[in-house]
Amino acid sequence: MPLKKIYSSLPNSIKKKIDKLSFNFSHNIEEDFIFNSKVGKNYNLSTNDKKKIAQLLKHSISNIASATDINIHFLLLKTVFALNPKRPSTIVECGVFKGATSVVLSIGAKITGRKLILYDSFEGLPDGEKNISHRYYPHLRVTGSYKKGMYKGAFEEVKSNLLAYGDLDVCELRKGFFNKSLKKHKEKIDFLFLDVDLVSSTKDCILYLWDHLINGSYCYTDDACDIDVVKVWFDNKWWKKNLKCNAPGYIGSGCGIPISFAHSSVGYSIKEANLKKYNRISWLA
Repeated sequence: MPLKKIYSSLPNSIKKKIDKLSFNFSHNIEEDFIFNSKVGKNYNLSTNDKKKIAQLLKHSISNIASATDINIHFLLLKTVFALNPKRPSTIVECGVFKGATSVVLSIGAKITGRKLILYDSFEGLPDGEKNISHRYYPHLRVTGSYKKGMYKGAFEEVKSNLLAYGDLDVCELRKGFFNKSLKKHKEKIDFLFLDVDLVSSTKDCILYLWDHLINGSYCYTDDACDIDVVKVWFDNKWWKKNLKCNAPGYIGSGCGIPISFAHSSVGYSIKEANLKKYNRISWLA
């Protein structure tokens, strides 16, 4: 019997297990990070260098409470290592929680010769957005709500984690709620990571940081499955009113980019991508 017929005759529970195993076998993020010669090429990183970095990432996430999994950490670091070494700017993270992702980005900042700016209130979420009583995660069929104070990581705790597991020397921690602290931002940004949960916080980050993001740069967020947050990236009316440009869209809307079998929490937007650097394809004129 052909393999396809055998597969189709199996119970759905068995199919899912097979699909998950096959996906993980062909989409191992850590192995690609270590053994892909293109990763870290701009900064002369060897396979052994990347093995050591992978061990640092595993060690840190085993000791720091994190709202993002290690596959996302590898993905973010791969993107940081692809940054232009001749155009060093800053890396910015908004919403640091206990600092697990901040540790990862600090390692990337050190290797690429950049400063990492970390924005957080260090008091948890400012509110639960009363106008959105139930969060809407359609792909996961999940709902719930946020409350004031959730995801709190104290300033000294984050600092201590960066000192113990990352590189505190390249970091600058800026305390305050986004609608106030981000107004003072002046540095150019060539990598931006948002893990801010709320629609209002997402809008604040875009409003005050998007103009500082260098054209062609990536803005990753850890809110890919929350449709209310994702909608912001397609809201032309809001973008034209506040930033005088069209909404850039969002890759990974609703289910995240494919770094895990069922879904991921991460997606991204690109600021004014340079299409001249894109490949031509036969099925497009």
